Amino acid sequence: MVSYWILVVKDHRLMDRIIPAGEVLKDRVKNKFWSLNSRTRNVNNIKPGDRVLFYVTGKDERGFKGCGIVATEPHPMTPEQRFHIIGMPSEAFDYSVNFSEAEAWDKPITLEEVAEKLSILKARRHLKTPFRGSIIRISEEDYQTILQFRKPK
Repeated sequence: MVSYWILVVKDHRLMDRIIPAGEVLKDRVKNKFWSLNSRTRNVNNIKPGDRVLFYVTGKDERGFKGCGIVATEPHPMTPEQRFHIIGMPSEAFDYSVNFSEAEAWDKPITLEEVAEKLSILKARRHLKTPFRGSIIRISEEDYQTILQFRKPK
């Protein structure tokens, strides 16, 4: 059975430099893996074939900004994957999942655009509250709804 997830990425820090969440996302999509903390809620529930949406939450950009299909169970990060990790918090993560497909979109789909249509946001006073975690399970309906708002390149 396929599950649907939102994977959240935020701005990263590298010494005194900020790496925008959108840049971190592009790198993860290019390398077709997502770094995870092995202690994060839901990490052990992700399975091959699951569908994911990428949500960026950074100073300069917020919203759904890509999608992918999980290819592996969560596993210890490989040395090659570790080589591609830049900045905190990802440098502290020890697990990852690989993607069979992954894409980043040019423009994000904002919460305000989709809020009225998503069950995960109904009856919420604060739209951002459900996105405080890093791995969030959503319904297939919410997944499909968000994809319908995708902007053409």
